[in-house]
Formats: sequence, structure tokens, C-alpha cells
Amino acid sequence: MNNLQVRDTNKKKIVNFLYTNNGATKQKIAKTLGLSMPTVSLILKELSARGLVKKSGTLKSSGGRKPVVNSLAYDAYFSVGIEITQNHLRFVLINLGEDILHYKIIREHFQNNDAYYKKLADYLETFLAGSGIDRSLLLGIGIALPGLFNTKKNLLEYSPTLQVRNLPLGAITKYISYPVLANNEANLAGFAEIWHMDEVESAVFLSINKGVGGSIIVGNKVFNGMNGRAGEFGHMTIVKDGLTCSCGKKGCLEAYCSTQVLTEPNFTDVDEFFASLQMGNQYCMQKWETYLDYLATGINNLRTVFDSDIILGGEIVQYLKQYSDLLRRKLLPLNSFGEPLNYLHFSRYSDKASAIGAALLLVDAFLSDDTIRPPRLNYSDSA
Repeated sequence: MNNLQVRDTNKKKIVNFLYTNNGATKQKIAKTLGLSMPTVSLILKELSARGLVKKSGTLKSSGGRKPVVNSLAYDAYFSVGIEITQNHLRFVLINLGEDILHYKIIREHFQNNDAYYKKLADYLETFLAGSGIDRSLLLGIGIALPGLFNTKKNLLEYSPTLQVRNLPLGAITKYISYPVLANNEANLAGFAEIWHMDEVESAVFLSINKGVGGSIIVGNKVFNGMNGRAGEFGHMTIVKDGLTCSCGKKGCLEAYCSTQVLTEPNFTDVDEFFASLQMGNQYCMQKWETYLDYLATGINNLRTVFDSDIILGGEIVQYLKQYSDLLRRKLLPLNSFGEPLNYLHFSRYSDKASAIGAALLLVDAFLSDDTIRPPRLNYSDSA
């Protein structure tokens, strides 16, 4: 590498170090990364001049000047995540620290046509205007999509929920004038959950909405598989020749554990179902018991295969937390190894997780960029 490349690489190392350590002194940076003090000082000065690094305090001194703590300026850049569902659009604005600065959910039924995609861009502009951020500090837009998303081709290959096949990302984002990245909604939800979980490097995320999906995180990275289909847990068979799933097959986990199983045919949404359940409705109680039996089977299968932490998320997670004792009681007799159930966790972000994960795509790209600049490639153009 030439001197410029070395400097860019060192710059990237320092930014990532400050991010993961929530600030550090020049001395600690130099010692940990094996860099000289003059190199660290020069890079910190440059990053500070660009507003990316700031002084956040001092440490006790054993003599002489107190060491200054340098921290990443989390509000130096922002990112927006959009989750597209069958009936809603979720928008979230975050800074580099994953702090939620602005959030909005809009009821809008998905339609695969130009009018819908124009509305999407208009909603985005209204959302940004309402947030009050400086658009020049926007890294870009992340989009979370339900279904099989091919990240190499930027193509939504199949979405039973949206009822589309081979839909290019460029068609969805044709009216959006910012850099765009996208992925499967469950992958992104898992990505968001583990982003700041220092004690968990690898986990399985199970997302439960109208569709059931998931993601596999290994070493803090989402594992996509050969064809981008890893984590499609909703379509593993749990009942031979069972109920018909949205994918057309029989006996899938989704056919037994989607939120539609609880709401149809008597309720409009899960809130209404659980309101009746909590009032002692016998029909709901029996349905919920059966539902948890199947869910416990799915969770136990994942634990047996992956031997990792399991994070439950999606629209239903707020209620699963309330009934966690019942779920654990159903899991215990299925456990083949007699181990405690401390592997089971619940989403920190509930139904916002996918949108947050989508926004983090841009943050991750920014932190991985050797030149430490917002990504300029408009991915919608390459779809």
C-alpha cells in the first residue's frame, strides 16, 4: 500500500475503535492499535476538523496533563431505515450510535406499481422534513423487505407477503434520490438486535409477524447463505402434511405461528386478540396454548441445530414477554440436554427492529469505508 492507503486504513481503524469502545485517549488508541502517537494525533486532528470526533472528557492524571478522552461524534451523520410491510411503512432515523431520533408508522397497503413507489419517496421526504436534520449529513436509506432478497443482484426474488417475484430494488427506489441499501427484514432485525450486544457474538433471531422469518448471526455478521435464503425458519416443516403455508407447502412453522393464526377469523389485529385473552376469553386461551406449543417446538429445533442464543422478535414479542413463563414451561420438556433456558432473549426493539437494522446498513457501510466518507454509490441505480 502507498502512504495514502496506509493512512486511510489507520483512519478506519481509529474510527472503529472509538465506536466499539465509546471513546478512548490517544495513548490507549496508539497502544491498542500499534500506531505511533504522532500518527494518532494527526488523524484525530483531521477527524475532529471534519466534526467526526470530539473531546468528551478527561481521565485522572498521575502527574502532568490529564489525558483527554476522544469520542466519536454520533450526530456527525444520520441514516434512515424503512420497513415495507403488506399494510404499513415504518420509518426510523438514527445517528451513528443507533439512537432513535425520529420514528413514524404510516398505514399504506403495498402495491407493486409506480404510484405506490412515488408515495414511498414522498413519505420519506415528509419524514425527513419532520426530523429537522441537515440532509447533507444523511448517509442514505436502508430498506427492509419481507421475503427472499438477493443482495448480489439487488432483487426481491420472492415475497409471499407482498405477492411479488423478481422485483428489482431499483423499481422500489426509483423516486428516492439518496444512496440505498436493502436486505430481508428478519435479517436486518437480527442485525439490529446484536449490534450493541457485547456479550453475544452469534445468535439466531426468530421474527414473528404475519410472516415468520429469521436470521443467523455469526461473529456479529448476518450469514446470508449461498442464495441469500439462510434464516427462512418460517418454512421449516414442523408438522408432516400439516396446514398449508403462504409459500404453498404444508406444515411450515409459519402456518402455525404467524400472527394471522391468532387473529383470523375473529380479530383485526394481535392487540385485539390479546385484549380478549387478558379478559379471560376461553377461545383465545385455548388458541394461545396451542400456538405456544408449536412455537416451543420451533424454538427447540433452532436451539438443537444451532446451539446458540435465540432472540425472539417481531410484532408479537411484546406479548411473548408477558407470557414468557408459560413459554419456558412448554420449552422445558422438549429440551434434550437438560440445560437452563438462559439462551432465550426477547427483542429490544420490538416492531422497530427491522427498520433500525435497515438504517444500520448505512452506518455499517460508513464504518467499513476505508476513506471514512458517506457511501456515494446509489444502489438503486445498480439494481
